[in-house]
Amino acid sequence: PLLWMGWVGCAKPTSLDYLGIRNIKVLSMGWKESTVAVDVEYYNPNRYPLTLKNAEVNVYVNDRYFGKSSFDSTLKIPKLDTFMMPVKLTVDMANTGIGFLQHLGSEEVKVRLEGSAKVGRSGIFINYPIKYEGMQKLGF
Repeated sequence: PLLWMGWVGCAKPTSLDYLGIRNIKVLSMGWKESTVAVDVEYYNPNRYPLTLKNAEVNVYVNDRYFGKSSFDSTLKIPKLDTFMMPVKLTVDMANTGIGFLQHLGSEEVKVRLEGSAKVGRSGIFINYPIKYEGMQKLGF
């Protein structure tokens, strides 16, 4: 029984459920590059709390590369609950900024996220893939 309990304790966590983005704020605007802050809302379906650190995600809007988001802090994730992850998004204005502006009149855009994060508990961390694709309402 103890061996089984140890195996369950080391089991890979279930994927976090992406719920959407909130609180979009432009931190800096430039011709080549801009920085945007957003709060990303997730749900943790695991029966135990997790710790997340060092996430990097490429963001695509309507199948066009939009920019790279980063999270370089440590975040305690509650078990069986929703939580917000504050991220900074560096936007490549030359390639995507103008294309995104064309979609500001749209109610929804297709968002795709691809990247990884370090997720763990009890001091043991693994690189965890981040993959999501779905429609997102713009909150402007």
